[in-house]
Amino acid sequence: MKHKKRRGNSRYYIFFALSLMAILALGLGLFHFMLHLSWLEVQHINIAGNLVVPDSLVFQTCSKHLGTNLFKVPARELAAELNQFSRIKSVKVRRRIPATINLTITERKAFLYVKSFEGRLYPIDSEAIVMKSYSPIANEDIPIFSSYYTDEQLKPGTRLKKADLNKIIAVHKRVVHEASDYLPIISEYYLIDNTVYMVDARYGTRIIPSEENMAIQLKRYQFVQDNGNISRNKVVDLRFENQVVVKGAER
Repeated sequence: MKHKKRRGNSRYYIFFALSLMAILALGLGLFHFMLHLSWLEVQHINIAGNLVVPDSLVFQTCSKHLGTNLFKVPARELAAELNQFSRIKSVKVRRRIPATINLTITERKAFLYVKSFEGRLYPIDSEAIVMKSYSPIANEDIPIFSSYYTDEQLKPGTRLKKADLNKIIAVHKRVVHEASDYLPIISEYYLIDNTVYMVDARYGTRIIPSEENMAIQLKRYQFVQDNGNISRNKVVDLRFENQVVVKGAER
């Protein structure tokens, strides 16, 4: 005579499901309870990572959340609001119990100044995004590119797309990555007949950078310059392999 198999395991599945539902309900109830605790209301906002954007501006944006329950503060919305600042690249928002919000800011780094047609300087990053300057004085030690952009076109947050600027950025990136020791001497870039020139801040010498071996050619130029073989305001062409070609001024 065959015996039927017991189906007792189904009772355990039901018990497990009920237990899980009870735990979820308890968790939701606890979370709802925490949302109404006065001692979890935001009292402090800590700001870190910003070097250019003033704390006061960041705090002004976030201060509306003071007195709000810590878990009711919309972290993504807060980060999105702060990302509206052209200088801010990203923001991490962390809650710290009982009553603190920690903000860690990553700023865009100034790469070049773009000089407008009207003569004002606007810092941009390596992606050609215009950034707000919080000082009336150009206090960042980066080269200048004199352009035909107007003040109206150089609004903070705008990404510039002109081919001449892209060419200057490409050359400056090469200097940064291949010959960073020479960054302090470069005061300006400009373009003539689609050729990039950079200006030696110490001597006023105009340099046409090489297309290869940037560091080696600049080192060769430096040797010739230091030995007094180049008069001021000359043009030095480094596009010829293993040579420093000195020309008369072209500007």
